[in-house]
Amino acid sequence: MKTAMFTATIALAVAFGGAGVGSAQAANLEEIRERGVLNAATSGNLPPVSYMNEKNELVGYDINVARYIEKKLGVKIEINRLDWKGILPGLQTGRFDAVFSNVNITNERKNTFTYSIPYSRAAVVVVKRAGLDDITSFKTLAGKRVGAISGGNDGEIPARAISKEYGEFEQFKGYSGYAEMLQDLMVGRVDALIMPDTAAGGFLKSRPGVAEIVGEPYMVRFVGVPMQKGSDALKAEIDAAIREMREQGLLDQWGEEFFGIENFSDQLVDEVP
Repeated sequence: MKTAMFTATIALAVAFGGAGVGSAQAANLEEIRERGVLNAATSGNLPPVSYMNEKNELVGYDINVARYIEKKLGVKIEINRLDWKGILPGLQTGRFDAVFSNVNITNERKNTFTYSIPYSRAAVVVVKRAGLDDITSFKTLAGKRVGAISGGNDGEIPARAISKEYGEFEQFKGYSGYAEMLQDLMVGRVDALIMPDTAAGGFLKSRPGVAEIVGEPYMVRFVGVPMQKGSDALKAEIDAAIREMREQGLLDQWGEEFFGIENFSDQLVDEVP
């Protein structure tokens, strides 16, 4: 599962400053090639896009994308694992050159980072525990215990909007990763989750009968590789690699392997939305 050039560094989460953090000057592609390594980040706690397997290897859909980009760049990508809350501040302050961690493309983030074209997408859905027949969509979560990834644009942020628009939850619980969140759903600590269908599909495939996706998606988000603002040359190389992966059918292959979704790349667009 490892490549000669690809290394995954297991790192403790380092908390960066919040909204007041300034942006570092982007390292250009020539500098990255001169130093011989592209520093990247992922949570490693978001199966099936980024997680540790039974051999303690970093794997997942996003990791496969990073490996392919590494091959095309001809530069080692060193991926550091840390808690989600430190990833984007770390990119903004210059600790990382890029992030491979299911990062949604949003207008706010586009003001801060340069994004690749989408290599993935996520429909934000409701996953309910089996047997809770009164939960039929995101419109029927009032009075329920709901969980989601803390601060996530496909987690807490839409969950808060749903609660405001359709009725307050009995309780909201935020999580740093999917493992604990899905475990809490299975044992009954929460009634439903707000999460991307890509993550939900992998979980439901491995644990049939314990939960199900209900109703239509609340929204669809596109996922790209965020880089430091002004990383135009690096973006061009990454965009070209993503187009190659689409053309060669690799994104469809990995989409079915990790998410159980056929023709996964059909909904992707060839520009930053």
